[in-house]
Amino acid sequence: MKRFQFSLQSVLKVKRAQEKQQIAELTECNARIREFERLLEELFSEERAQNERYRQELEEGITPLYMMFWRWAQMAVRDKIEYRKKVLEEAEGERQRIETALVAVMRERKVLERLREKEWEEYRAEQQRESAAELAEFMGHSVFTTHEGV
Repeated sequence: MKRFQFSLQSVLKVKRAQEKQQIAELTECNARIREFERLLEELFSEERAQNERYRQELEEGITPLYMMFWRWAQMAVRDKIEYRKKVLEEAEGERQRIETALVAVMRERKVLERLREKEWEEYRAEQQRESAAELAEFMGHSVFTTHEGV
């Protein structure tokens, strides 16, 4: 009796490994995105605090030169925010690419697993047919030898 051997087992194994790799990449990418979001929120908080300090300074009265320094500081924070937004957008694009690749690999793996299941069912049916044929042959032979001996 031959053992079941899926003809595309090595391909299925590779697809499973690729799926694990994509999941790991997606997990890492999501962690980076959370970190970028945290850093962006910190910059927004810094900007709000800076604007509040600027309003307080304005109420107390500041010189035009000091106003220019505040403006530079505000522009620097805005530049940092814009840069962080761009980095976040790129990371989200990367996440989308990884998710698309993951879905494709999962589909391929599922197709292979369905094919494997189909081959397994065919193998089992063949084994049952062979067992039934062997049993019929044995029963037919036993009956024949029993009748001859009588």
